[in-house]
Amino acid sequence: MGKRLLVLHGPNLNLLGEREGGQGGRLADLDAALTARATELGLELKVVQSNHEGVLLDTLHAERSRLDGVVVSPAGLFGSYPLMEALELVGVPAIEVYLERLGERESVVAEACAATIEGQGFHSYLEALERFASGDLTGELTEEDEEEEDEEAEDEGAEDEVEDAGAEDDDGVVDAAWSGEDGEAAEPEGKGKTLGRREKDIPREKSLAVRPPGALARASDAPVKALAPSGGSRKTLGRKVEASAAPSTSSKTLGRKVKGAEGTPAANVLSRALVRQKIADRLAGRLTAAELAAWARSKWAEVQRGASAETGYEDMLEDLLLSLSSLPASKLSDSELVNMMTRLDR
Repeated sequence: MGKRLLVLHGPNLNLLGEREGGQGGRLADLDAALTARATELGLELKVVQSNHEGVLLDTLHAERSRLDGVVVSPAGLFGSYPLMEALELVGVPAIEVYLERLGERESVVAEACAATIEGQGFHSYLEALERFASGDLTGELTEEDEEEEDEEAEDEGAEDEVEDAGAEDDDGVVDAAWSGEDGEAAEPEGKGKTLGRREKDIPREKSLAVRPPGALARASDAPVKALAPSGGSRKTLGRKVEASAAPSTSSKTLGRKVKGAEGTPAANVLSRALVRQKIADRLAGRLTAAELAAWARSKWAEVQRGASAETGYEDMLEDLLLSLSSLPASKLSDSELVNMMTRLDR
């Protein structure tokens, strides 16, 4: 199965070719050319045209989990911040195309795209498909670059073989960090894939960066100062004993829940209380609209990558994060923020 691409046609492109002097034919001709070229390149296409910005955004949201890339022709929406933010949130590579040159107009959507192809008529779209098929989204990869990437891949393969041979001679001892026995497997060092581009040629990050979560603080490995008699507690130099077994006789808690008891949400779980607190901070002036939007975008992206959310409220929390992530653009009023808090209390 080839790469799955979404092609978005912006406003008024349904009238393509009907005005005098229009380039290259009608929209149906363009779609036919795209379908034929995609078949030749082994790509799968879904094509959507709409005169409404919201339809384009909804399509991006609905298709995000099935996409390998987006070809977007904003047309008159070249200055759309919501479209730019949607492309960033979806987090898949995108190429912006225009049938004609933008001239002195500046595209906002370009900030979320790996490249912009303009002024080539239908060929702007076709070149975008070819770039996705080749993996060179910027169109700047030379033969020398390709040879260099091949050499790097061969070197990495040779290093892996040496490491594997060393592991076989290590008396059968397996590193738990690689075997997956204790936590997530560690990633071997090396250069990340750059979709066919050299790292030094990338002017700025083109999509939402996936950042690893902060490492949990680990307890000190200092030796235990003294051991208590069997069955008693031991001194730990101020450290908490990890995963200590509960005593056979339950201790009195004076009506309080035991800390860490089952049912208490983990610190990294997205909860209604956390979202409510952030909204309260915004209403109290402790957070700016931009800061709240940035926080909401990061949390939404974490949820899309599989982070946990409060059980039974996943959809509601995801919807609220999407609304808050566009806060600077939508300028939600204080009353609307209060309504969100009320919704979280239900």
